[in-house]
Amino acid sequence: MEFLKNLIVNVGLWFQGLLASTSLPETWVLAITRAAGALALALVPLVTIFFFIWYERKIVARIGSRLGPNNSGAYGGPWGIFQVFADAIKMFTKEDVIPAGADRWVFNVAPMLTLAIAVMIWAVLPLGKGLIGIDLNIGIFYLLSLGSGSIVTVVMAGWGSNNKYALLAAFRSIATLISYEIPKALSVLVVVMLAGSLSMQDIVAAQDVAFLLALPLTAFLFLAATLSELGRRPFDLVEADSEIVAGYFVEYSGIKFGMFYVAQFMNQLAAAAIFSTLFLGGWRGPWVDQVPVLSTLWLTAKILLSVLIIQFFQYTLPRLRIDQVLAFNWKFLTPLALVNVCAVALAGKTVPASAGPLTQAGISLGANVVLTLIVLGILAIAGRQARQREASRLATQ
Repeated sequence: MEFLKNLIVNVGLWFQGLLASTSLPETWVLAITRAAGALALALVPLVTIFFFIWYERKIVARIGSRLGPNNSGAYGGPWGIFQVFADAIKMFTKEDVIPAGADRWVFNVAPMLTLAIAVMIWAVLPLGKGLIGIDLNIGIFYLLSLGSGSIVTVVMAGWGSNNKYALLAAFRSIATLISYEIPKALSVLVVVMLAGSLSMQDIVAAQDVAFLLALPLTAFLFLAATLSELGRRPFDLVEADSEIVAGYFVEYSGIKFGMFYVAQFMNQLAAAAIFSTLFLGGWRGPWVDQVPVLSTLWLTAKILLSVLIIQFFQYTLPRLRIDQVLAFNWKFLTPLALVNVCAVALAGKTVPASAGPLTQAGISLGANVVLTLIVLGILAIAGRQARQREASRLATQ
């Protein structure tokens, strides 16, 4: 029973002991164990993505009242679970076309680098109590830096395709990605201030009260920036299906297109995991101390909830123009994120050193609520003035 309580960690120790019994040098045992752990960790997003794609399709079908793969005949299988595997086979078997004027090295490396970055994100995500690839003391900074790395892959895909539409889509995507990195980093800064650490495990441990309850405005800022970087509506500009087919990777086909496709879903899944870790308490939940395996189940439930929220925005809101997206960031999100950092920092100075987690969460919540009311008041006044100007303009015509 003790073995089952911390199943995954104990399996790793058993595997390491098994290798040690083969008279291999200690260096080799350690290297093989770490390689096996890295492979197992990489398989988490690569395997989970099949279920995640099916999950999103089912949710989308419910939101839009549409028929799903389970109504497409025998190929869909029960509940449409075989459709995802059929799509994967199709991607592997379709012809790989490279444009005649493309930069072959850049064109071929871009999708592989995109997929590699999507997998590397999971190295510092705590998947359960004591279950993490590597607990870096700058874990959240590592995640933000990988987000910057994805900008490079967008440039490589647009430039390497030798297609003016792909290149313009890449520039537009870069403008969006770079812009929304600022409010995202500022919202993460607020979380780090409250947790007192950049480590993902320390951030989870600091949430005796989930940061979503203590920092709702900060969670909104982080979610809005994340939606933009994922290319989810209302910020659907990274790919922009309705305008330029597939944006910066319009020239890709076959397995290379499949890499971009899978990487987008993996990034969405990772974003849900990061949001769950930063604002929903990560793997924390009832009975986790008694049965550590439950910590992974709690995290999974929170990730599915976060994904549901992202999909709700994606499939119910209209998309914005590029000028509206950038104006929303520079004129609203970024100034609000800066003020939010100052407000939470000032509120934190009023917390006594002996205050408990509930008191700290209450003061942070108060600062967020007051700031939210002020912002709503300013928006209401600005909206009223805009309507009055419009009414005056119409009256003079």
